[in-house]
Amino acid sequence: MVNKIITFILRVILRKDGSVMPGHIAHKLDADILNKLTYPKFVIGVTGSSGKGSTTRLIAKILTNNKYKVVWNKNGSNITNALTTLILNNTNPFTKKIKCDVLLLEIDESSFYNVFNKKQLTHLIVTNMTRDQVARNGEPILVYNKVKDSINDQTHLILNADDPLVLRYTIDTNNTYTKYGILRYDKDYNTPIGDTLDSTYCPRCKKPLKYHFYHYGNIGSYYCKTCEFGTNPLDFKAKDINLQNNFMTINDHIVKLDHGAFFTAYATLAAYTTCSIIGLDDEKIMNVLNNDYKESNIANMFRVGKRKVEMIDSKPENALSYEQTLDYINEQKGFKTVIIGFDNVSRRYPLNDLSWMYDIDFEKLNKKDIDKIYCIGRFRYDVALCLKYKGVPDTKVVIVDDYKRVLSNKVFNHSKGNIYTVIFLDMMTAVKKALSEVKR
Repeated sequence: MVNKIITFILRVILRKDGSVMPGHIAHKLDADILNKLTYPKFVIGVTGSSGKGSTTRLIAKILTNNKYKVVWNKNGSNITNALTTLILNNTNPFTKKIKCDVLLLEIDESSFYNVFNKKQLTHLIVTNMTRDQVARNGEPILVYNKVKDSINDQTHLILNADDPLVLRYTIDTNNTYTKYGILRYDKDYNTPIGDTLDSTYCPRCKKPLKYHFYHYGNIGSYYCKTCEFGTNPLDFKAKDINLQNNFMTINDHIVKLDHGAFFTAYATLAAYTTCSIIGLDDEKIMNVLNNDYKESNIANMFRVGKRKVEMIDSKPENALSYEQTLDYINEQKGFKTVIIGFDNVSRRYPLNDLSWMYDIDFEKLNKKDIDKIYCIGRFRYDVALCLKYKGVPDTKVVIVDDYKRVLSNKVFNHSKGNIYTVIFLDMMTAVKKALSEVKR
């Protein structure tokens, strides 16, 4: 009841977000509060270095449209106190029963062990385990171990088998598991690209893994020549990915994608796999994905005159995630202008670690159809330096010191093609406003 009252005061009276403070106070009053509740039949967790939010959103969409009452963290707040706030706000304070059919939680991988008693989780999706927020998380194996130590043997694991570190859970745990992955795609690599290769040794016999192909980084189809560890066989597999027309095939069913970026294929496949496991048939899943089709809110699109602007939220501190955005831009046709930058490395801690930027293959932007690259935000000079190190010519790079006032003039008078922004969420509103100034 205290949690509900504080949430009401913060959101209704003070007009604040109110997603963290109520849970923080609730934990102070009773540190074991989440273990005293009655949970629904399905408690689904989604964790991993990237793709958690997209996967969670799609699962919620499919289940809600199939008449399940779903409680999930729509606002993306995924740390312990935020999840506590969400759960308690949807709990009857007298019966202590959570009021839903499915409790669906995007869970920060480093906060995973703090959320609640590990016996509550019925299903856990692990999207990937790559270098992410190294200043906070350390190496991926440290995050892997935190999650491993927080899993109960009764939890059904739903694993992205294209990631060797994720697949390692099949060796280190006794859990029931389901493997999903993506078959060869026409943009795959036969040899590794870039420097972001982690977990390329077999966790069982320690021999180097052999790859049939790489999707990105160390994510792809692999096998060990010494033992049986490897991607295949897959329980749920996607193929025939067409990002221009936004569709792919999952277990021989054609499914629409709500955005033309490769990471959307993984999120859709994970959501399809999860909903199938908990009992939805293929037709009910496809009816939502194919008929209730809306453009993903990850991309914010609008037009200024004849030029299309597509704003893509790219989280800092994850080189592989950032590169997928660059790949997406490269796949678009015609001349392109790119706006790239961020004001904050993290909203959770003050460490401005920029080491992750040097793992990004910025040379992907050194293409003839990339007309100009505008570096904005507090770390604009650091971004420009990375571009220079990767061989992008100075003639393409423009540093904008006051993007809120002069960005629209520079972009619309001195560049050509559609405009793509690679920025963090906290800059979205300001950049959209700046680009819209030209309408005046």
